[in-house]
Amino acid sequence: MSTPSSITNLKQEIDYTKFARILLSRWYWLAATTLLALLIAYIYLWYTPRLYSTTAYIKFEDKQPDLTAAVSLNNYSRSYTNKIATESWTFRSQQILHKAVDYIDWQVSYYLEGRVRSTDLYPKKPFEIKILKQDQEFYNKPVLISGHAKGFKIEYQLHEKNISINAAFGKPISIPGVIFFITANPVFQTSAQYAFKFNYKQEFFERMGCGFSIAEAAKFSSVAQVSKTDPNPYFAADALNAIIRVYREKDLEDKTESAKQIIDFIDKQLDNLSLTVKSSGEKLKDFKQANNFLDLSSSAQSTLSKVTQMETMNRTYDLQLLLLRQLQQQLRKNDQTISLNFNLDGAVDPLLENLIVQWNELIQERLTLLSTYKEQSKLVQEVNEKLSILRESANQNMQANILRIIKQKEFNQRELKKASTGLNNLPTQERQLFGLQRDYNINEKIFSYLSEKKLEAQIGKAAVLASAKVIDPARPNTFPISPQPASVWRMAIIIGLASGIGLIFIARLLNPYIYDKDTIESLTKTPILGMIRHFPEKIDAENSQILSIAKPKSLFAESVRSVRTNLSFVASEKSSKVICVTSEIAGEGKSFVSINLASSLALIDKKVIFIAADLRRSKVHRTFNIKSKLGLSSYLSHQSELSAIIQSSGQENLDLIISGQVPPNPAELMYSPRLPELIHELKQRYDYILFDTAPIGLVSDALPLIRISDINLFVIRTGKSKISAAYIPQRIANEYQLHNTFIILNDYRMEGLYGSYYSTRYSDNYYGYYYADNNHHGAGYYTDDRPQPWWKKVLKWKG
Repeated sequence: MSTPSSITNLKQEIDYTKFARILLSRWYWLAATTLLALLIAYIYLWYTPRLYSTTAYIKFEDKQPDLTAAVSLNNYSRSYTNKIATESWTFRSQQILHKAVDYIDWQVSYYLEGRVRSTDLYPKKPFEIKILKQDQEFYNKPVLISGHAKGFKIEYQLHEKNISINAAFGKPISIPGVIFFITANPVFQTSAQYAFKFNYKQEFFERMGCGFSIAEAAKFSSVAQVSKTDPNPYFAADALNAIIRVYREKDLEDKTESAKQIIDFIDKQLDNLSLTVKSSGEKLKDFKQANNFLDLSSSAQSTLSKVTQMETMNRTYDLQLLLLRQLQQQLRKNDQTISLNFNLDGAVDPLLENLIVQWNELIQERLTLLSTYKEQSKLVQEVNEKLSILRESANQNMQANILRIIKQKEFNQRELKKASTGLNNLPTQERQLFGLQRDYNINEKIFSYLSEKKLEAQIGKAAVLASAKVIDPARPNTFPISPQPASVWRMAIIIGLASGIGLIFIARLLNPYIYDKDTIESLTKTPILGMIRHFPEKIDAENSQILSIAKPKSLFAESVRSVRTNLSFVASEKSSKVICVTSEIAGEGKSFVSINLASSLALIDKKVIFIAADLRRSKVHRTFNIKSKLGLSSYLSHQSELSAIIQSSGQENLDLIISGQVPPNPAELMYSPRLPELIHELKQRYDYILFDTAPIGLVSDALPLIRISDINLFVIRTGKSKISAAYIPQRIANEYQLHNTFIILNDYRMEGLYGSYYSTRYSDNYYGYYYADNNHHGAGYYTDDRPQPWWKKVLKWKG
């Protein structure tokens, strides 16, 4: 047997077999928590409304028709990633959603009433409701409807009162705010319970925007994935298609807005010019008829051509100045893109066009940032600074163009004056004809010019395509995304098992008791002398049966013999050994262990004397049915001699001394000088002297004996002794420099729940094996080896 000094280098390793045994010891906890979790999952799946998702794919393209330079549509270059991020806010705008509702049948909702929840029947209609009259305020709660032989019955609540109306199909019905009639469809069932509800448009507007999302289908691609979730898969598909349809219509409208503005502007100019051209033409005709003039002279014709050309140029310069001043006004704000309504020759140079393109890109970048950051954020302020720089550069460019056009107009005016000086030499009537002809030619040219521009704008508008092309429209997806039964069941099983495992480890965490040797070895360096097995049968309160003798073939008796064998190797140099047996508190079985160990030693022809040294509440005299009151207390108090207190146990080689009468000063008696005399005297007669002392955790009576004993045995009982008990033997051994202190684990039985999941190994190849430390059955060798049911053998779990 290893001594305490030789087995201090221990190593504990996780034993996964023990870990599994801990879990299987409470398999019914795991089963209960798993079943409970599955029940909760079933209720959750039954009561939770399904949520469906549908998806459509659209492709953003910036194709532009081959138009003349006269019309420039709202087009600017930017990455598709930014475009998709920006357009996501357009999709969610109130304007889009409000218009999209008009493409949905939103006025009446139809439901099928179930025992747990109502089911939205959209787009199916078991019956048709035709509204005859509807006020702005109307009844907006579900109305129950059930069929019968003569028609149907509707029920609803108004001011906490139940109202019931029997009606026939096709007959007008009135409820607060609505007059309507109902026609039955072939799918209408009189046995079913239906419901319907009149909706406000605002309800569907909110429902349309709920669960909407847009993202790139692939990184840096021009294809967007547009999704919509809703409890009704058919409504989700219809709503998503309606939103995309309205978006494309608005996109087309926005892209043709520039051409529309051109056409509207030209129409106003043409309305004014048509009257002017007509008036000037009539004046010219009347003048020629009144004065018999057919045409101007050749010199006057030449001058008229020059003057007409210069006047037309002046009108063009005026239009260019108007365009540039409009651009200056648009550049004053940071929240709008710029569209070039006209691009007349010389009005916008390539540099200004490039600046406007950059301006539009930064505006889009700014809008994207504002969807995430605040106006005062650093990123937005950086974009604002870039816009300021572009605004300054564009203003300088436009101011230079304005000055250039003004100078060209002034030069043209001077040339016009020079050309007009030659008219003074013409006759009066010819000069008058010249003026009328000049006005007519100028107005006609401007009219023709504007008509040409209008035609170009109309062609451009007709050729514009929406930038979003539907690749794959939304279709109803009848597989719910939430809750997903497979995921819910899987999670329920995981949570159930985890909860059961959690309960097991909480129970272990709250357990204050010791159940196996590995727990003791993890707490103290004091070696374990052996483990005495739990006796499966009932033991009487007086321990009248010495079980190691009464049941010699039991597993219990074998475990006592293993302790006896180990004990023979301790203090082997001594011919007579003094053994002190104690524990922390009462009830841990120190008397039981002492009696059975003493009787087992007596069986191998060793002279043994058992001394009941617990002077406060010893019961050993009851075990051996001794009536005499003379005992250790009588001897220590000089009331009796040694020969008077030694009693025969009835077993060969085993004598005993009972505790005697309870003295008023038991602790002081244990310090009596007669105690060492007693031990000296007994060593002459016996091989083993066993003292069964008082619990050392409660009283100090055992300390004198512990200090003078050859071997100190500290009893720890499975399921009774607390963890604190494991520290006591080592503390006493260190305090009194004791070298032969050992622990006996009493009442040991396999306890799967509270057992340690560590196995202990020693560096000197000492494995701490004991006869009672195994998980195997006796295979018939032991009389107390119980046969186990097959299911316990499968689980390797013992009750």
